[in-house]
Amino acid sequence: MPLWFGKKKRPETSPGGSVIQRYDYLSATPIGLTDESTAGFSGLREQVYGRFFGEAANVSHEVIPLIPHIDVYTYGSGQQGRNYCTLVTGGMSDLAMKVPAEATPKGVPRRVELIFYCSEPKQEYLETLRRLAHFPHDNNTWIGDFHTMPNGNPPDPFGGSPVLNTFLFLPTIVNPDAALPKELSLAGEPVQFLCVVPLTTPECNLKLAKGVVTILDLFEQNQHPHVFDPSRASYV
Repeated sequence: MPLWFGKKKRPETSPGGSVIQRYDYLSATPIGLTDESTAGFSGLREQVYGRFFGEAANVSHEVIPLIPHIDVYTYGSGQQGRNYCTLVTGGMSDLAMKVPAEATPKGVPRRVELIFYCSEPKQEYLETLRRLAHFPHDNNTWIGDFHTMPNGNPPDPFGGSPVLNTFLFLPTIVNPDAALPKELSLAGEPVQFLCVVPLTTPECNLKLAKGVVTILDLFEQNQHPHVFDPSRASYV
């Protein structure tokens, strides 16, 4: 019988080189099971959010006492010269994610918040952002630039779209939001802000097969809007 002690199982990868992680369940962290103090983090975030986004039209507070405590801020159309709504999570960055030593590129941010741009806020958007923000902490994993995540297993359509059922995480291209990591740091670490971009299954499969550059090229060719459009067709 062969011995496998000391050997690491080779990670599953897609043809395009993306590492594929599979999770069977969520394991939410109840309050009181962390030794990291987050006192003052909320205040620091809200100061930065106010400078970038204006005054919040609404804050969806998390009712269940989980760690981290994740709220979702809604900044309405007309704030800071924007003609769309900006939804931002607050609390995901309270705890550092479990980024493995072998993760590439080196030095990826361990503290993250999520941004979603939409024409109008809907409860589904708020709940989805909160669920996505909890995911890495509940599963002792991480999310970063160009990662993808299905909307359930099997993936469900999102936001009224019949085909958009997967999420791609991208650095935001909206100015001045791209400068947020330079303005907010917690416990000495910069906070990365990832834009949540819904994809179709064929688009996700193409990304896994050929890499994220292929999807970014498709976005450019189709003048992909940064504001969520539930009626858009698949680019593949």
